[in-house]
Amino acid sequence: MQTGFYHPSRGVWFTLSEPSPEILADYPSGYVSGVPAPPGADYDYDPGSNSWLHNPPDGTVEDVTAERNRRLAAGFTHDFGDARGVHTFATTESDMNGWDEVTKGAQAAINLGAGSTPFNIVTETGPVSVTATEWQAILVAATAFRQPIWAASFTLQAMDPIPPDFADDSHWP
Repeated sequence: MQTGFYHPSRGVWFTLSEPSPEILADYPSGYVSGVPAPPGADYDYDPGSNSWLHNPPDGTVEDVTAERNRRLAAGFTHDFGDARGVHTFATTESDMNGWDEVTKGAQAAINLGAGSTPFNIVTETGPVSVTATEWQAILVAATAFRQPIWAASFTLQAMDPIPPDFADDSHWP
């Protein structure tokens, strides 16, 4: 049976069994026993309450970047407002490379006065045809989805320190 001890100058320590009276006599004066085992990593012992307080490390810029990328990759929905209905658009890094292809083609078509040129794409919902002009509306919707995520990440990355709960929804749109 594990036994926990605490002393202000030594901190917390544990034994695998109850120490003998001879060993206890060598412990520093003023130690207390009965310290519970920590519930996990990132906990600090509070001798006043004889409990462990969660104390996660501060976030890092890299942590925020990873969370931002996860959120950017989540995708969004767009309502075509017609029989095509609502489609979910994927936004992973790989998806965004495909978006670039369609965006360049759609912009070229618009520049040539051919905004009604169709482009066949595949969303998470399924295949759909969009015109060059409709693609611009999808780009606007993507920007409305993505830019607040970027802004939140910049705000978090500028904090010193970055809060440990940086991934909590309260910090993100």
